Amino acid sequence: MKLPGVRFPVRSPILRLADGGLLLFSPLPSVEQVADEIRALGEVRAIVAPNLMHHLGLAPAARAFPGARLYGRPGLHGKRPDVAFSGALHDAPDPLWSAEVDQVAVGGMPKLDEVVFFHRPSRTLFLWDVCFHITQSAHFPTRLLMRLNGAYGRFGPTRVARSMMRDRAAVGAAVERMLAWAPERIVVAHGDVIERGGQAALQRAFEGIR
Repeated sequence: MKLPGVRFPVRSPILRLADGGLLLFSPLPSVEQVADEIRALGEVRAIVAPNLMHHLGLAPAARAFPGARLYGRPGLHGKRPDVAFSGALHDAPDPLWSAEVDQVAVGGMPKLDEVVFFHRPSRTLFLWDVCFHITQSAHFPTRLLMRLNGAYGRFGPTRVARSMMRDRAAVGAAVERMLAWAPERIVVAHGDVIERGGQAALQRAFEGIR
C-alpha cells in the first residue's frame, strides 16, 4: 500500500472452510486482477470488511464474486452506501462460519471498530489494524515512520492504534477473549505472520493495556 511518503505491506487473507467454501477478508482494490486464481481455490461464500478502514476493495470484490455475501461492521453500512451488505459483523459469528470460526469485536476503539477472527482447526488468529508486525522494509521513509509509530521490528498496537483506544478496559476484555482461544499462529493485515507462539506474543503486545 502506497501512501504519501510511506509504503507498507497489506494482506488480504483467504480462509477455506471444511466444505471448501472461502471467506475473503479485507479484499484489496486490485482483487479483480487475481479473481481467477481465487476461484481456483474454491467458491467465495463471503466477503468480509473487518473494520471501518478495510473497505476499499469491497465493490471490486462484489463484482468479481457476485454470489458471495458481504459483511461489515454496522458503521460501515452508512459509510459505503454503494455496496449492498448482506449482514453485519457482531461478537457472535455468522452461521456461515460459526462451526469453525470464532470472532470478537474489539470494543473501546470506535474509530477503528475492528472484529478479529479465530480459525479453531488451525488455531490461527486474524488481526487487521489493532496490531502491526512490520519487521523489514527497503523503503527508508517507511522504516522511519514505522519506528516513530512504534510499529517497526515488533508485534503489537501502533502508537496510532493506542491513540484510538478510548476505553482500555473494553480493549482488554477483547484481548482476554483472544488469549482464551490460545492462538498458535497470528496473521496480520500489515506485516509478517507469526507462525508459532501466538498466545505469548499477544500477551506481550498488550501488557500495560489490559
